[in-house]
Amino acid sequence: MIKDYIIIGAGLSGLNTARKIKEIGLGSVLILEKSRGIGGRMATRRTLETRFDHGAQFYRVKSDISELHEWWKVKNISHRWFVSFKGDHWCSDQGMTALAKSIVDGLEIALEKQIHTIRYDNNIWKLVSDKNEEWECRNLIISAPLPQALLILERSSLKQIDLQEIAELKKIQYTKALIGLLILEQDILINEFGYEEFQSGDFFSITDQKMKGVSKISAITITMSPTFSESEFDNADDVVMTKILKIFKEKYPMAMITGSELKKWRYCQPLSKYKSFYFEVAPKLYLIGDAFGGASLLGAVRSSEALCDYIF
Repeated sequence: MIKDYIIIGAGLSGLNTARKIKEIGLGSVLILEKSRGIGGRMATRRTLETRFDHGAQFYRVKSDISELHEWWKVKNISHRWFVSFKGDHWCSDQGMTALAKSIVDGLEIALEKQIHTIRYDNNIWKLVSDKNEEWECRNLIISAPLPQALLILERSSLKQIDLQEIAELKKIQYTKALIGLLILEQDILINEFGYEEFQSGDFFSITDQKMKGVSKISAITITMSPTFSESEFDNADDVVMTKILKIFKEKYPMAMITGSELKKWRYCQPLSKYKSFYFEVAPKLYLIGDAFGGASLLGAVRSSEALCDYIF
């Protein structure tokens, strides 16, 4: 069956676009996601006898995300965490993934579907997975991280694409992120909010999951700096974790660590963004995401909303 829309990627930009297509009634929409779960960097992990957010830790209430913010408030799955000079910070005590999952009601999603190539034939986009599964659609939206989207385009050898613009997109680089998940014997004081960002050094941020309400026991998420993450990313997990724990203990010598786990993000945040909020690669083939809207959940939504305004 030919779908009206297929969206590759079940991160926030893809989910929000699918939600709006369905709400407006523009036709059938299918989301294909290569992972086992949805949400992209809105990631919550159940491990070490508790829960951790190990991607985005919050969202800030801005005009771009106001519609989704009201959606989450009505569903009673979002609460104010803290207010700082950077704005009003909200999260979910069920974990950030719960916010993503609240969007998918009534949407058709197929998980563990990695698209290998696409082609355009008689006004129809045809997609083939790495397992030779096939789908067809009239409109194709790729919301996966930009390097993954460009890899699909490169393998597909499309004649319709603007090679000069693709060259510009290839200049957008992503930071990597190494994430330490720690269980502590007792609470430690991060600061009054339970969240701190660092301007220099090996840490990017430290988050108290208990203060957020995500964990009932003392649980800390450590996001390492882009520099540290880049230098250590390909090393063995146990080697990396040992280094993270050593640095953490130097800052918090009284912390008693009873469990730890390492998570990795190969594509964490874009270091720059494209000149517009989306890009029409070829007829009815669009790229969206944080490489277009900006390096945050707000950026992902901003890109999605801009595309929706265009195609609707």
